[in-house]
Amino acid sequence: MKKVLPLALIASLGVLAAGCGASPTHSAAAQTFTTIDEAHGITDGAPMNPFNTNGNSFMSFDVMQLGWFTNSATNPNDFYPGLAKKWQISDGGRTVTVWLQPNAKWSNGQPVTAQDVKASMAAGFTQGNSQAFYLGSVKVISPTEVQFTQVPGQNYNLFFNSLMQQPIIPAFEYDPIMGKNIWTIIDESMYTGSNPTLKALATKAQTELTNIGKSVVDYAPKTDISAGPFLIKNLNPGEALLVKNPDFYAANKIHIKQVVFRNYTGNQQIWNYLIAGQLDMAPFTAMPTDILHRILQVKGNQEVVSPSYVGAALAFNQGIYPYGMPAVRHALAHVINRDVVQKVAEPVVGTVSKYSDGMVDQATEKWLTPAQIKELNPYSYNLSEATKELEKAGFKKVNGKWMMPNGKPWTATIYTVNGFSDWIEAAKVISTEMTQFGIPTSPDIVSSYSEYLKDIALDKYALAFWINALGPEAYPTFQRIYGPNDGYNVVGGQLVYYPYSNKTEGNWVDSPQEIPLPNGKMVNPGQLTYDLNSLTAAQQRPIVQKLALATNESLPMITLWNYINVQFINTTRFTDFPVHNNGMLDNPPGVWIMSGYVQPK
Repeated sequence: MKKVLPLALIASLGVLAAGCGASPTHSAAAQTFTTIDEAHGITDGAPMNPFNTNGNSFMSFDVMQLGWFTNSATNPNDFYPGLAKKWQISDGGRTVTVWLQPNAKWSNGQPVTAQDVKASMAAGFTQGNSQAFYLGSVKVISPTEVQFTQVPGQNYNLFFNSLMQQPIIPAFEYDPIMGKNIWTIIDESMYTGSNPTLKALATKAQTELTNIGKSVVDYAPKTDISAGPFLIKNLNPGEALLVKNPDFYAANKIHIKQVVFRNYTGNQQIWNYLIAGQLDMAPFTAMPTDILHRILQVKGNQEVVSPSYVGAALAFNQGIYPYGMPAVRHALAHVINRDVVQKVAEPVVGTVSKYSDGMVDQATEKWLTPAQIKELNPYSYNLSEATKELEKAGFKKVNGKWMMPNGKPWTATIYTVNGFSDWIEAAKVISTEMTQFGIPTSPDIVSSYSEYLKDIALDKYALAFWINALGPEAYPTFQRIYGPNDGYNVVGGQLVYYPYSNKTEGNWVDSPQEIPLPNGKMVNPGQLTYDLNSLTAAQQRPIVQKLALATNESLPMITLWNYINVQFINTTRFTDFPVHNNGMLDNPPGVWIMSGYVQPK
């Protein structure tokens, strides 16, 4: 699966003494690679099952995919081979044929076959995953060849991308859980016509899938059956030990005999492991600058950086006065000193956003031409410009405080979430800047992220933090703004718009349905975003360019910083990390290892 950047989880900046970390269980002589699973900690007693949210399974180590994404900003179909040796995309991306690695085996010696792939997609249907990328059918052509087609009438351009990143499970274990007629149930569940008999069958089948899905999630294999480079040997609350899988199709490339995953419940434990020099690799971990310095002082510890297509933004609810006025959003962009905000809030894994066009800066520089980038307003820190914007819009400053055009004083609250330390610190800085400018502003912290999402959809926040630029693909990047959060939903394969007045569908951004380009021409951002869903990268380019320019002009949210993917390696025990291969580096370390990287010294 694509790497998901975790937000800052720390509640304080303290760190335990390095000596308090757990002692290494295995020596370097045993060729033991020690790391952390960024997706989750170890849950004692949870099944070795990739569909269980608390499951003890490790992507790229004992759980495999058909392929591994290179994190390309402009080509979502660029993959490294996984269990798929090669593939063919045809019919405008609606049909994909995959040929499996000819020597792929499960760790019990049985071959990995097309039937395993088909069972994996069936399991995906029970979890709602296969429906998400419009999988219509799976056809086994031979033991090593399988063909996938989209739902008729769909043209989802991330079909191949999503397909390649599904976990592959052994059919001989999961087929008995799902039942012999699983595909009949799947086919019946996908009916969308008006025949009442078939509609009733579809409803019944969807319920059956949900119930089967619970059994799939709860299934607990007695032993780990792996198609990856390693398999689980034992687990305890503190760590998981994996050993090399001799049946892996590329076992000759694996230079490591054992892997240990350390358990953790928060960032501080990872800091402690790093400060104690106990991890050979650690994923992205939010931390303050002083902790970073302590980590890098440890012998062998190195920081490696690769692109991350995620940004942190201050978002506006334009349905709440006065934030529907473009001048207000533009003025606040000039009031906020993004350089100061980033240095305080995210000094280690953030860079100041230059463009505020809905994308991270690296994506902007790949999609837009130099001339188009010059058209973007940088919204530099400029209080005089902010004053001009507000005065032109009818705001007046009285006794150092801004009065709104309706004659009422302008005060503001910026909402963040408990535990998201970077957002919290940024909100403090921005509140101070706005207050000093004459808009009395205070930060407020919501107790949980689930409550935050619920309340933002209910229009309770005029100003709130938001993760945007969820790339690298263009469609999810702009859908983050001009999707359901802005009233644009896909229903029955068609784009439907729910206005802000509809309080049940979660439109809290409330952008106008037409927003301007720098030349004054109006475009519909929801329709343009929806169009990206069915186009190739080359066809997407002019639409992405329009969306970027229009977003920068309309400014539904101010991108404050771009996250960067900072990882850590330790070179005292191992060498040959893929530090100069960003596409490889953005994958879990099991992909590095199965590709021949990482060798013991």
